[in-house]
Amino acid sequence: MVDASKPVVVDIKEAASERKAVKNAKRQETHLISSMQRLKSIAAHHHIDAKLHSVEHDNLTARAGYRQLELKQRQQANLEQIIKLTNDLCRDETAGTPDPDWLYRFFEMAQKIYGDGMQKLWAQILKTEIIRPGSTSLKSLALLETMTQREAQSLQRACALACSFGNDASLKLITGFRQPESGVKRYFKPDQSERLALGKFKLPYNDLVLLMDLGLIIRTELESGPLDPVEKLPFTGQGKTFMLTPFRKGTRIYYYRFSPTGNELAKLVGQKTHPDYMDALMAMLSHAFEVVVELGSTIDTTA
Repeated sequence: MVDASKPVVVDIKEAASERKAVKNAKRQETHLISSMQRLKSIAAHHHIDAKLHSVEHDNLTARAGYRQLELKQRQQANLEQIIKLTNDLCRDETAGTPDPDWLYRFFEMAQKIYGDGMQKLWAQILKTEIIRPGSTSLKSLALLETMTQREAQSLQRACALACSFGNDASLKLITGFRQPESGVKRYFKPDQSERLALGKFKLPYNDLVLLMDLGLIIRTELESGPLDPVEKLPFTGQGKTFMLTPFRKGTRIYYYRFSPTGNELAKLVGQKTHPDYMDALMAMLSHAFEVVVELGSTIDTTA
C-alpha cells in the first residue's frame, strides 16, 4: 500500500532538463522569431490581438466572450487533470470528509494551476486532505497559488538541506557554528567559527532571499543557545537521527529557520536526499561535536 503521508516531490532534475530544452529551443528560435512576432503569438493565444490587425474581427463584446469562454475551458481542463492525478494517487485508504468551504476555495485556486509539476503537487494536497481533513491550511494554499514552479523548486532545494535539532521539530538550514577557545584563551581570543556554504549544494543565496521574500524562511540568521557537553543534542536530517555532544561548553549553532507556513509547505513538496550535503555537514559539525548515529555507531568524518 502506498504511504498516504508520502508527499509528491517536484522533480528538480526533470524540470531542469525541461528548462534546458526550452532554453535551447528559444535560443534557436531567436534567429527566427522577433519580439514583435512573439508578442503577436502570445496575444493571439489569449485572444487579445484585435488591435494588432488592420481590421478588427467581430465586436469588442464578442471578442471578450471568446476569451472568457476559452479561459473557462482551460480552467476546467486544469481541474479535470488535477482530479485525474488525484485519482491515480488514491488507493484503499480510509477517507475523511473535507470541509466544503475548504474544497470550494481549493477548486477556485487549483483551476489557475497550469504547470504539470504544480498540478501533481495540488493533486497530492487534495488526496491528503481527503484522507486527513485539515492537513493543509487555506493560508498555505493561497501562498502556493502565487508560487511559480521555479519558486517551488527553490523550496524543494531548501528542504533537501533542512534539518532539525533539539526539542524544536521546525526545519532549519544550518550554516555553521562557533565555539569558545579552550582554557584561559577563551578570555582573550574570539570564538572559533566555521561556516558551510549552502550555495555549494544547489541553494544559492538568491534562492534563499527568494524564500525569505515569500515568507517561507525567517530573514534573520539565528544562533542556538549555548550548548553544554553534559547534554546530548538530538539532531535529525535526511531521515536519520544523530546525537551531538559539544566538545566545549558555550558552543552555538548558526541557522536559518523555516516559518510556520514554510514548514507546512515543506511537508507537501517533500525532501530529496542529498548525501553530499549531509557528509559535508557532519564533517563540519565533527570539528565541534562528537557525532553519533542513533544506533550508537560514530559517523566516519574522514571521507
